[in-house]
Amino acid sequence: MPVGDCQRAFGAAAESDGLELGPSRVPWINQRGHFGLPSGWSDAIATLAAIFAALDGDPEAQSGKRTTPLTGDFVDLRTGTLIEVDESQHFTSFRATSLGLYPADASLGFHRDHYLELCRELAPRSDRYRASKAAAGFGPGGRQRQRAYHDALRDLAAPACGRPPVIRVAVLDGDGAGAYRRDRDRIRHLLEDAKAETGAGLDGHVPSLAAAVSELRTLLAQFDRVRPSDMDERFYIHAYNELDLAGRTIINAFDLKRDEGEGLRK
Repeated sequence: MPVGDCQRAFGAAAESDGLELGPSRVPWINQRGHFGLPSGWSDAIATLAAIFAALDGDPEAQSGKRTTPLTGDFVDLRTGTLIEVDESQHFTSFRATSLGLYPADASLGFHRDHYLELCRELAPRSDRYRASKAAAGFGPGGRQRQRAYHDALRDLAAPACGRPPVIRVAVLDGDGAGAYRRDRDRIRHLLEDAKAETGAGLDGHVPSLAAAVSELRTLLAQFDRVRPSDMDERFYIHAYNELDLAGRTIINAFDLKRDEGEGLRK
């Protein structure tokens, strides 16, 4: 199956069911990984640093990369929820290593135990997929380790900035449309929960005001780097949703800081 066909079929099925999806490119998920995250996201950075080390990443090479956003699968335009379609190459021993280092209370839009089971089942074959391919930051034969790290980056950075947890859908037969139909109820339930949260994650987490402002600065810096020729309709839809989410996150963080200050004065 040509690369991307599974994702396109999933997206078409979701949109025909009423979801509004857009391209997933957010500034804080970029080539630099945890080295490119705002300093206020210390918990996520610490966990990702441990995962990076366990996957034998090269800190010097990784930290020297550009902050070019990584391209994911989808973002739900109504809630800002990232949606990832995971084919068999995502279920490796390296992904199992990263999942094993997630905090016990990590806010996830998929069942970690189920993903670990799939990793154990599929790793003997998936570990061989492009096993010799090099990856910057992970060296020769590092592509699978890089993929596992990027998956962890999305999973842990999204809740850190106040977004809903990343929804992941396993597709092992190449049938993206069928995968959406099978997981439809779970996906829509998670999106409804996210919609009701008014900017906070599913666990009610709101980042610090400093972290929220830092995210907005990063977002605006990324917008400054966009070439005028790339500012098409999809860009403006994406920019609107990103700015809307960043603004709501700052408001929530400000309200939380104000309430905490009033509590101390009582």
